[in-house]
Amino acid sequence: MINRGAIKEEAKGIIRSARVSPILVTLLVMAIVFVLERVTDLVEGGSLFYSYGLIRRYYDALMSNDLGSLEALLYSLPDNTGITFFFSMLVSLVGLVLNGGYYIYCMGIRRGAEMPYATLADGLGVAGKLIWCSIQMSVKIFLWSMLFWIPGIVAVYRYRFAYYNILTDGSLTAGGAIRLSCQQTRGMKWQLFVLDLSFIGWSLLSSLTLGLLNMWLTPYMTLCDLAYFEEGQRRVGRGQFNGEQRPPEAGDPWGQM
Repeated sequence: MINRGAIKEEAKGIIRSARVSPILVTLLVMAIVFVLERVTDLVEGGSLFYSYGLIRRYYDALMSNDLGSLEALLYSLPDNTGITFFFSMLVSLVGLVLNGGYYIYCMGIRRGAEMPYATLADGLGVAGKLIWCSIQMSVKIFLWSMLFWIPGIVAVYRYRFAYYNILTDGSLTAGGAIRLSCQQTRGMKWQLFVLDLSFIGWSLLSSLTLGLLNMWLTPYMTLCDLAYFEEGQRRVGRGQFNGEQRPPEAGDPWGQM
């Protein structure tokens, strides 16, 4: 059984001791994402905060229980032109690659390495695999969700480590990373679910700070998740943060899969 409490304390210690502050790195990522979102809103709706205004108008119309207001809101939406769709997809892909660099940074500080801010660009080297992996996972999760919502949730946890696998083993294809994640999370999905539940209080508190607490919460959650990934690597007989194969521990059934 994974000691969740010990993993959390370890993650807090890493945040305090990292030579390049995870809080500042996360703040930089949040700033980049914020700028990308504002530019997307400007392109789609002609306003830097178009999405926020749209959400508020939808909420007001929903609370008023006025179908006429909802219909008027629907007709007021801008046409989804090809340029708008292309730009939205481009921003999403940039965010995906940026997250890849962020994961690489977090993996580095778990090893005690000094990871500069430039590490955030390291996801570019495997951008194609990350994008293809994201597409495959989205399709698979959607198909599982059609059976019922529970299989869809299980699928999310089954593919949890796919991105990590791509970032730590360049020889893996996107499909191979997904299949490996299925092996790594076998018998661990419930523990990952409980881990996520343990952060609900922090997430609620973060919403009260308009998301500012995420500059600490995001690296905290990511470092904990990577500790579980390390355990998944160990179970299938792989190195900590690389694709090096090693013999599984005696009596470890995961190494025979």
